[in-house]
Amino acid sequence: MSVIFKAKLKSAKTAIAERNYDYAYDLCHDLLEMDESNYNIHILLGVSCQNMEKWDEGERVYHKAMTMPKANILAWQGICALYEASKNQQKYVNALIELRGRYLSEESYGKAWETMHKLILLSEESGDQRRLVNILRELTDAGAYHSLLSVVDADPAPPSLVELLERMYNIERTLDERTVDSEINKRKTRLGAGPIAKVRKDVTTEVWAQSGLLNTLRQLVSVCEKSRQESARLQWLEQLFQTLLERFSVIDTLQDKQSLSEELLAVATDLAAAESCPSAFGYLIEISDASSGARDLRVLVESYARLFAGGELRESALAWIAIEDGSRAPETLALARAGCQRAPESPFAYVQLVRAAVLCKEYRLAVSSSNAAREAVQKFGDCFGTRLWRSLLAIDMGAADANTHIGPENAADAEYLYRKCLEVDPGNPQAILGLGLSLCALGSYDECRQLLMASLEKDKENHLALGALGHVLLVEGDANSAVEYLQQAIAVKPSHAGHHVSLGNAYWKMGSEWQQDKQYAYASWINAAKLDPSISEAFSGLGKWYQQHGNDCDRAKKCFVKAVDLNRTNSDAGQALAEMYLAEGSDDLCEDLLVKATEAKHDQQWAWKSLGFLLLRQGNHEQAIVAFRNSLSLDRTDVLCWEGLCESYMAIGRMGTSVKVARKVVELDPGRVSGHWLCARACLLANDPEASLGYFESAARCASLTEFVPELQGAWSQSLSVGRAECLMACAERWHAEGLLGRVIDSSNAALETLLIHITKSDGESCSSYLIWSLISAACTWILRTWPMLVTRADLMCPEVVQQLADGAEVSKDQLAASEYLHQVTQTAAEEASQLGACDGYIQRLFVLAQRSACQRVLAAPSAALAAAAWADLGNIYCDQSTRLSSPLLHMNEGNPGNDSGDLPPLLDAAMSCALAAIQLDSSSAGGYNLQGLVAAHTQQAALAQHAFIMASRRSPGSGLPWANLGFLYLHNGDIELANKSFSRTQMADPEFVPGWLGQAMIAETLGSAEAVELFETCLLSVSASKPIADYGYAKQVWKMAAERNSRLDCKPLSLQAPAGKSGDKPGNAVVSRQALSFSEQSRLVLGIYAARRYVAQAGDDGISAGTHLLGMLLEQNGEYESAAEAYLAAYMQSTADGNEAATESALMRQWIALAHLGRAQCGAGQFDKATETYSRASDLLNAGVCAQLLAARSGTMQLLYFTLGHSIALFFAQRLEESLGMFEQTLAQSEDVPELRPYVAVMLAQALWALGTDEHRALARQHLLEVMSEQSIAFLPGLLTLFAMGLLQGDGDLVAATYPELVKARSGDLHHDVVRLESHLALLREDRVSGRRALAKALHKSPSDASLWLLLAKFEALSGDGRKADASMAAQATLQLFRQAARGHFSWSSAPSQAHLNSATLSAIVSASMIDSRALSCTGDTAENNSRRIASRAAARRAVMYQPWTQDTWSCLQDIEAASL
Repeated sequence: MSVIFKAKLKSAKTAIAERNYDYAYDLCHDLLEMDESNYNIHILLGVSCQNMEKWDEGERVYHKAMTMPKANILAWQGICALYEASKNQQKYVNALIELRGRYLSEESYGKAWETMHKLILLSEESGDQRRLVNILRELTDAGAYHSLLSVVDADPAPPSLVELLERMYNIERTLDERTVDSEINKRKTRLGAGPIAKVRKDVTTEVWAQSGLLNTLRQLVSVCEKSRQESARLQWLEQLFQTLLERFSVIDTLQDKQSLSEELLAVATDLAAAESCPSAFGYLIEISDASSGARDLRVLVESYARLFAGGELRESALAWIAIEDGSRAPETLALARAGCQRAPESPFAYVQLVRAAVLCKEYRLAVSSSNAAREAVQKFGDCFGTRLWRSLLAIDMGAADANTHIGPENAADAEYLYRKCLEVDPGNPQAILGLGLSLCALGSYDECRQLLMASLEKDKENHLALGALGHVLLVEGDANSAVEYLQQAIAVKPSHAGHHVSLGNAYWKMGSEWQQDKQYAYASWINAAKLDPSISEAFSGLGKWYQQHGNDCDRAKKCFVKAVDLNRTNSDAGQALAEMYLAEGSDDLCEDLLVKATEAKHDQQWAWKSLGFLLLRQGNHEQAIVAFRNSLSLDRTDVLCWEGLCESYMAIGRMGTSVKVARKVVELDPGRVSGHWLCARACLLANDPEASLGYFESAARCASLTEFVPELQGAWSQSLSVGRAECLMACAERWHAEGLLGRVIDSSNAALETLLIHITKSDGESCSSYLIWSLISAACTWILRTWPMLVTRADLMCPEVVQQLADGAEVSKDQLAASEYLHQVTQTAAEEASQLGACDGYIQRLFVLAQRSACQRVLAAPSAALAAAAWADLGNIYCDQSTRLSSPLLHMNEGNPGNDSGDLPPLLDAAMSCALAAIQLDSSSAGGYNLQGLVAAHTQQAALAQHAFIMASRRSPGSGLPWANLGFLYLHNGDIELANKSFSRTQMADPEFVPGWLGQAMIAETLGSAEAVELFETCLLSVSASKPIADYGYAKQVWKMAAERNSRLDCKPLSLQAPAGKSGDKPGNAVVSRQALSFSEQSRLVLGIYAARRYVAQAGDDGISAGTHLLGMLLEQNGEYESAAEAYLAAYMQSTADGNEAATESALMRQWIALAHLGRAQCGAGQFDKATETYSRASDLLNAGVCAQLLAARSGTMQLLYFTLGHSIALFFAQRLEESLGMFEQTLAQSEDVPELRPYVAVMLAQALWALGTDEHRALARQHLLEVMSEQSIAFLPGLLTLFAMGLLQGDGDLVAATYPELVKARSGDLHHDVVRLESHLALLREDRVSGRRALAKALHKSPSDASLWLLLAKFEALSGDGRKADASMAAQATLQLFRQAARGHFSWSSAPSQAHLNSATLSAIVSASMIDSRALSCTGDTAENNSRRIASRAAARRAVMYQPWTQDTWSCLQDIEAASL
């Protein structure tokens, strides 16, 4: 080494020391040029580079230095300093690791620890917990640097191994938790990740598989044990136990679980030996045989109970100790319950609960808990990879014993569980015995005996088997043999109380002295009670003995009470005690007993049944229904329960349900009278009197076939007779509402006959029954109200029955003397009663019977309220008979709305007296005030009537009757506003009360409102409405709407068509139009006809005059002219019935009106000869002068004009042309003042002239028509059509050519179809079928949905020859199809004429189309399409017959089609 080299080297070191790193850097490079392999120069250069921040060069220099032969620790120290200065942490850590190894190889342990400490600090600063754990693990026993922990005088000093492991444990636990949470957050949002629980389990399994936490804990335990740190060892041992428990929750494979189970068991045993960890004790208890009394388990359980007062298994441990000691105290069961609540997932706790429940005789609790116990055992076994079969055996055995004790209904479950136990433990004697008992309960006596005998062969002293055999024989009915076996069992085990109970039961079953003598049954039960005071059956047997043979009811009751207290499910003791409570009137005690019995065991059917009848008797019907339903859920065939349930439903008003229940009684026992009677009462209360009547009759048949005790037979007879009469009166009320008046009379007569038979067979007391006289009075009232409305009455009389009842109902002088007021009232009415029947003796007798029965009601009324009701009904009878004719008020017979009522003051005075008597007896009742209001209204005392009705409404706010009567009173007096308010209050009180709607309808009619028809329709369609005034009002409104429609459409009369009338006093000034009705209009018209017919039927003789006129006009509007003619004829006959009235002017006027209507209807029906006679008779009345004067006074010019026109048309069609011509001329003269009608009359006159046939007349007709046409400002289509037809018939081409263009221009007018029809006929006459077809095609192109045009096309093609049959058939099918579519609502009814269902023009079109189609198809083959079309034609013809079966054309068409199809 030269001097220069040394000098520079020294200068470089000095420069570095002086921090002159640039100079040092240059010197080092110069020196390297001189000696590039010098180690020291590389070290100096590295230091210079480090301080000059030349990191890369410094790193290269240090690495090169490390490779030199003379390399020492300085190079590694330098590069570590370089990396530290450059903050390159990763390379710094790696460099420190290499440096640590160099130190250790050179045995520089202090420096090595310093380097290790730096690594630890770097890992902490960087937060790399995983690297930190790995570094720390190198310091443990198994690590390469474990020796560094023993370095002395180091700063800082190395930690102890325990401290190191504790730090590792904390870091690893925190690291595992963070890793699990982080990974779960990543995976749970992935597609297909699955449930969060599964994600957590998967992540935890993966993390714990890579974790060293368990190893760290094991090392901690080991180190603490070596260092004799017992408290720390136990602490970490417990932590190891808890960690192992956590591992089991995520391990799936059985092999892994078994490997960990061994370690867990060892750790738990170690902890239990130290008595420091309740969880370890719990685990050992769980995996042990929880039902065994082995010494080791007892020590374990007792230690747990002693050491851990707050342990979750402490209550279960105490329960186990008590059970093993044989305790049956309730506290044991309470401890077991508390144990399950503290440890809801512990198999040990549930096992103790099942065992304790069986010991404490809470058998249902044992059964219900067994399911949860099995789940807990199964869950524990799955978790720890073990099978607790002894615990499962204990659970199944306990559940089986519990099912056996519950009763026969659970015997099948018990048998299954016992067999399951025997599969696990084949020789278990308890399971064998239990299986035998369960087989006995199931009726398998042979197998049971074989099983028990086999058990006895193994052990002849088995007292349980002997007792079980005795029980089996007792159940089979062999009490003597049962006694032998039971005595043997007692000889083996005298202290077994159950054997004594069974022996007592056997003695009791043997009867006779075995029951009576105390030394047998009584002694056995006494012994059982002494041995085991908790046996309920012993006290139940003693109670029976004291009750039946000891004659000591007090002791019997005490025994039964004791038995029930011990066992609420003891049905024998419960039933006996309930009967004793009921006998002594202790309903509260009985109810408490039955409620507790049902709570103890829900399936005690006897308890529910007894409780239901008790509650029914107390009036608690809702609760009774619940009890009966529960009883029936256990026994659906108990007829008495069904009867009780039916009565309960009837009591709360659920009539529909009660009917269903009552029918169930009849279904179960068809011969039971009470069942039919219940059905009858239920149906009657459910407003189904017809069904009720049938059940009453069937009940009577059953009663006649049943052998009753005489007293019971009489009671049933009376009940059924009265019930049938009630039912008949309910039927009468319903049929009156439906307008079936004949049925009302029949039902009332049947009720009177039934009551007469009942009175004849009954004693005097039952004859004086208030209900009997009420029914008689009601029957008479209905007959009296209905009688005037009937036409045929002779067949509806039963005078003998009425007379016998009237004789029996006569009020004696003593009775009248006792009631002076009643005597005065009846005396007042007697004078007028004789006049009522002057023309009808039967009505007089009925009135007498009604009066006498009402008086008997007054005398027999058991209370003031019923007496007041009887007085009110008596007054209503008087009021009804005094007002035979119509009235605006309710509760009066309705008749002709236009007639005045004929008052009979004496009867009204009697009615007023009855009303005052009713008010005096019961001022809170509405009946008296309502009657007072009716009488006051009829006597024109409006103020008193108003006051009475208001008082009635206050006393009956839920009834609409008083408000309705008040409304009619206001309406009668013309106060529309108050009437409307009253009727509104009626509807508010009862929306279904029809008189309220009727009053509103009458107000709307008075005001001319359009709502009147809807309101009348509501009344008409109501089930409870049968008032003629409503029928008349609706029919009248329908006619008014039809007349307004005709006027609105400005309908003109068609040539040669008869006119129709408008109202009852005018022959009519509107004519029947061919314009079609809408579906709603047609339906309303049909309903109006129905209402008019019903009005005529119900209104009696007085209603024929107005009703038949209205009916005839409605029938005319519907095209039923023959029926209309019959109605008008009836009106005419009624007007001529009274000879005295026939001479008056008003009578003559009514006759003329009826004849005018009749003639018009006969013309419409085609009866022209009859029409001419009718018109001639009416003309005679006109010629008499009276009717003409009346018509002139009434401005009847239009009536006379239409009358003359109708007479002219009738003569024309009757071929009396000369007379017709004269009448048409007279009509034309009368039409001077009616310019809108005069052209039509002129056309008809021209047609009459043409019909005479001479050239002169036809020329005159042509000239006359031309004059008429010249007078019109616009083209008059009827005239044009007539001229066009004349031209066709005469072959006058000029006339045809002149009129045809005008017709084509007017084709869009009302007579469009006639124009097209004539045009097609012109083409046929000219043999120019192409032009005719073209005209029809143009018309169809404009109106493709016009059925009449398709029909014209069908007729045209049919007349064109056989070659066009297919086209004719096609057009006919199109016509029928349009009618079908219109019927289904596809088109509006106005799209074509004659589309209304019941319109005559519609039927004519359907008939014509069907005939054309049928004839066209008859010429074709039998293809599938043709057969389908034939079916359609036949269906259309049948539909036409269905619409109007009275029309001959429809039947002829159907006959021809049916014949063609054969």
